[in-house]
Amino acid sequence: MLVPFIKMHAQGNDFVVIDFFANDLDVSNFEVLAAAICARHFGVGADGLVLMKPTAQADARMKIYNSDGSCAEMCGSALRCVASLLLKRFRSKTVSILTDSGLKTATADDENIKVNLGQAAIVQEDMQVEGFKGDLVDIGNPHFIIFGADLDHDPHLKYGAMLEHHPIFPTSVNVHFVKILDRQNIRIKIWENAVGATLACGTGAASTVFAGIQKGLLDNKVRVDLPGGVVNIRYEEQSGDIYLIGPVSEVFVGKYQWKI
Repeated sequence: MLVPFIKMHAQGNDFVVIDFFANDLDVSNFEVLAAAICARHFGVGADGLVLMKPTAQADARMKIYNSDGSCAEMCGSALRCVASLLLKRFRSKTVSILTDSGLKTATADDENIKVNLGQAAIVQEDMQVEGFKGDLVDIGNPHFIIFGADLDHDPHLKYGAMLEHHPIFPTSVNVHFVKILDRQNIRIKIWENAVGATLACGTGAASTVFAGIQKGLLDNKVRVDLPGGVVNIRYEEQSGDIYLIGPVSEVFVGKYQWKI
């Protein structure tokens, strides 16, 4: 079977996107397809597979599969990639996207895509886990955030997998090691749930800024330096909504020969 796709990335967080507005594929097992097509050396290579489908409830429905075939509740980087495609398709200023963590909206902001991720919540503050102190944040998916980390020695590579699956957490988590540069600038290194080390994580950037604001460490507008590039986070105190802003790129289009 030939599977038409669009390869996209947001700050190096990369995805294979299947556009069901343009294609009608008879696929019953996307978990298996995701693992095959996302394989770095034997497939197209990506952090995840993203399905963009028509729906009566919004401009589109987004479904995300991690590179291991598991489902992801939410992904800010994938959301911006889908939003970019939809804004061009509908020639609209705003689009709505139904996700597994609710309805999201997106707009074009100069050269960037701006998405409203909704609200976040601190599940538990100052958790002690294997010598690390961090905050567990839910923004539609779980993030464990460690402030004050020494990023020069790549702690995400050394400890990310262990923390991701630690039994103290109700489910496996995304892990972020954070260095605060000042009240409006931070750096993050990322270990993403079910994927591993990634160059960016949109919901992780938003969760980190939210946790920093709640601790009184950060302002409501923060520039986040990720391994693959920069995004900006804006927190609207009155509504509690968190906005993720940054560019996305279409890398290439193709057809994947899937032997099922």
